[in-house]
Amino acid sequence: MTQTETMQVKVQIEVNGIRYEGNGSVQEIVPQILQFLSQVVPAYDLARKLVYVPDLAGLADKISEFAKMTNTGQLLLAKRDLPAEKAISILLFMGHLASKMGKREVDWLNIEEIAAGVGKAPKTIRNIIVELQKSGLIDRAERGSYRITPKGLMELENSLRSVSQTGGTSQ
Repeated sequence: MTQTETMQVKVQIEVNGIRYEGNGSVQEIVPQILQFLSQVVPAYDLARKLVYVPDLAGLADKISEFAKMTNTGQLLLAKRDLPAEKAISILLFMGHLASKMGKREVDWLNIEEIAAGVGKAPKTIRNIIVELQKSGLIDRAERGSYRITPKGLMELENSLRSVSQTGGTSQ
């Protein structure tokens, strides 16, 4: 079991005088909360279908076979045979996640960190980054530093979903 499967939560929500109370695992409670909100706030159901909210925990579970993070926030790529574009996206996601977890002060990585993580020369990384930026998958945080965008997170989620559904690798 993963940590998110065993974590127990207790939730109380009140909207316009209508209450919801529940407790259980995150996997049990989240769908119940969404159902409650869909019934009480009809616009929420519509917005939920249209608004992208990345599933960071689910993405972290899928990424765990490709990358790891040390206790100090150092990012390590576990598989070196990935296409460079995917490896860069995974590292940038890990940087994003590390900042959310308080392991890094910033959510971006510089060219040198990316190059070291991917195992390619900085010049090669810069060339690939140009294409990833043009696609809107990453953006520049500051000179020589980059972060994954919401579109990049969505693309990474989709590419990993297709890998798990087909059982193979996806480029």
